[in-house]
Amino acid sequence: MADVSFHSDPNEFSDAFFLDWTDHPGQGPVDVPKAMTKSLQSYHFNEGTITVDIGGPPVALSRCTVQGFNYNFASGDPVLLGDNLAGKMPIHLLFDPPLRGLGSQVSASGPVGRDYLAQMAVRLDDGKWESFAEVATLSRQRGSAPFMGARAIGGRSISEAWFDVVDPANKVDFLRVAINHLFFEPAT
Repeated sequence: MADVSFHSDPNEFSDAFFLDWTDHPGQGPVDVPKAMTKSLQSYHFNEGTITVDIGGPPVALSRCTVQGFNYNFASGDPVLLGDNLAGKMPIHLLFDPPLRGLGSQVSASGPVGRDYLAQMAVRLDDGKWESFAEVATLSRQRGSAPFMGARAIGGRSISEAWFDVVDPANKVDFLRVAINHLFFEPAT
């Protein structure tokens, strides 16, 4: 029996909490664009802490605007961007305590009109990784990025998540991986 169910419909997370990357619970609104720093990497809530791993590729905050991240999220969406370096986790999130579920839209910086393979992997509380992927087309059509969600089942919980984007034809390197609002469900 699977320990995770994967979801591509954001409506399945309509009762979840959501995190706006540019409205930090400890520091208030964050001017963007801005590099993710140690003082910004942890988002503390009553339900727990969501930490952005900044020990790998550079990570930054932005918004979906014509002057900012101008791809397939809704206008004004907060954006978490991770540099897409080979062999690294561009966007790596840690959850303390582990979550029941989470999800976000996934996009990239790169050539408009190019297909990309959006990937999500989650680490369960037993250390096992589960993943899924979905092909999408990079565009400037607002709100068209694929939603990728995961929910632990059978009493399991999710301690980490990783988001990445690759070219399914292996012809283009996407410069950055992006997620917008993070929907999350505490384990209890």
